[in-house]
Amino acid sequence: MPNLEYMREIYETLHRHPELSEQEYRTADLIAKELEYLGFAVRRNIGGTGVVGVLEFDGPGRILALRCDMDALPVQEESGVAFASQNPGVMHACGHDSHMATVLGVCRLAAQQRERFAGTLLAVFQPAEEVVVGARAMLEQGLFAEHQPDRIVGIHNWPSLPAGSIGLQAGPITAFADRFRVTFQGAGGHGAVPHKTADPIAMAAAGVQNAFALAQRSTDSSSPQTLSFGLIQGGTRFNVIPSQVVAEGTVRTISSEDQEKMIANLHRAFAASAKLYGGDYDLEYSRGVPAVVNNRDCVEELAGIFAAEIPEVPVRTHGLASLIGEDFTYYLEKIPGVLLLIGSGQAGAVNELHHPSFLVPPKTLETGCRALFSIVKGYLEE
Repeated sequence: MPNLEYMREIYETLHRHPELSEQEYRTADLIAKELEYLGFAVRRNIGGTGVVGVLEFDGPGRILALRCDMDALPVQEESGVAFASQNPGVMHACGHDSHMATVLGVCRLAAQQRERFAGTLLAVFQPAEEVVVGARAMLEQGLFAEHQPDRIVGIHNWPSLPAGSIGLQAGPITAFADRFRVTFQGAGGHGAVPHKTADPIAMAAAGVQNAFALAQRSTDSSSPQTLSFGLIQGGTRFNVIPSQVVAEGTVRTISSEDQEKMIANLHRAFAASAKLYGGDYDLEYSRGVPAVVNNRDCVEELAGIFAAEIPEVPVRTHGLASLIGEDFTYYLEKIPGVLLLIGSGQAGAVNELHHPSFLVPPKTLETGCRALFSIVKGYLEE
């Protein structure tokens, strides 16, 4: 079977049977069986449902790890394709099915041509990326205890890049993904006599607007960052001013300096708003997954490999940083590496991750496989 046909078959099978974070049992079993069939030594149940395939070539050499993610999203699919999800309310709306199919395609080629290589190839299939706990769980359970990679490369399909192209950028590529909860405390009372209250709804309304104003007017517009509120709760009746209002939101930044400034701005905005209406506030700020920062030396290495091996494939090297969160960063804290973006955009199609009609085109599988296999050759070929 040609490799593209193999990857398409794997992709469609995985797309039909998506599984949520930390529940990737069928997926992990399929991956493990495919790797074993290809001749990989397989370790299962790492960090939950995680799977690692190990292919040791004849002769000493470097150790290269390829990482992909396995989990789907709680989304009801609306694509209408013949291979649509058979699991109601669950869909591979972020394209992790394409990541797994691509890495398996590379593993298949490496196994078929193993006499060309030296060293070791690790294929890491990670659970629970969408809830950003899978990478850390795998590392804590000894992911690299037996084989410590010299380089690690992760992939993610990218609909803002056209299918058939690649995104390779040094430095920050994803964001610090944080969340916060602010509680405005006042004194409730009758809606007819607001002057006898300290109105937390007024505090919250002012706090949201002040936070937005500071985020827009006191931050560097050349550095990607954003602030969003997703929840505001308070009150029980139309004519009763409550004593408390809670708001929750997220902050995305690509540097620790911007992160600290955003936290300070939230305190300024909420403190001023609470004081204005005679109340108080409490801010609970949770620092989430750090930004993925691509290693510059590795980026230069991959750029050289692509120029030599796949010069006809367009490679974009700037303007790629986004404000999504990605736990691939935890691997990069230990191993030099790169999160590589594989274009999945199509004219006339839905080009938005997490959309109920989003699909990854076959061209993305082909380009991703070519890119990753060129990396295998660049690092491991004798």
